[in-house]
Order: sequence, then C-alpha cells, then structure tokens
Amino acid sequence: DPLLIVGGQGARLVDVRGRRFLDTRNNVAHVGHAHPRVASAVAAAMTAPCTNTRYLHPNHAALCKRLLETMPAPLDRGHVFLVNSGSEANDLALRLCRAWCRRRGV
Repeated sequence: DPLLIVGGQGARLVDVRGRRFLDTRNNVAHVGHAHPRVASAVAAAMTAPCTNTRYLHPNHAALCKRLLETMPAPLDRGHVFLVNSGSEANDLALRLCRAWCRRRGV
C-alpha cells in the first residue's frame, strides 16, 4: 500500500496512522520538514512583491552580487542571468554558446 503522508518534522514523515518514517526520498532532507527558520523566511517572502525578475527589485541585485562573490576570478566580474526554470536555463545556455561561437551547431 502506498504511504499517505499527512505531516513531517525534521527528517521524519508521518502517515495517516501516525507512523513515523525516515525521509530518504524528498529534496528537503538538508533542512528538514517544517524547519522554523525556513518557514519564517518563506512567510516573510510571501509578504514581498512576487514579480519574478520581470521588474527590478533590490533583492535581485543583492542575490546576483552574492552569487558573483562566490565565483573565482575572472567569473566574479561576470554576469548573472536569473531565469524561471531549467528549460529556460538550457535555452539561454544554448543561445549564449551560439552567440559566443557564432554558429548554430553547438
């Protein structure tokens, strides 16, 4: 029978019958379920404008600056492209390669 998960705390999930399971499958294992700092940050973010990167916002510039600071030279003087999805990232990567190589067969 499939698990019917109704809750979670830390690294554990809870099913409808109250049984607790170690979560080894979901992508939240690094912070855990219902982490108070993550929940607080998400709640705070929900009160800010949600416009993607269509419009300028100080947080976008701050994030880009922080990302560049993690890069080795000369990438730390580069550019950051914020996109909405993996497919957008792949499309942009191909377009940048084509522009750099000046050919389509990359």
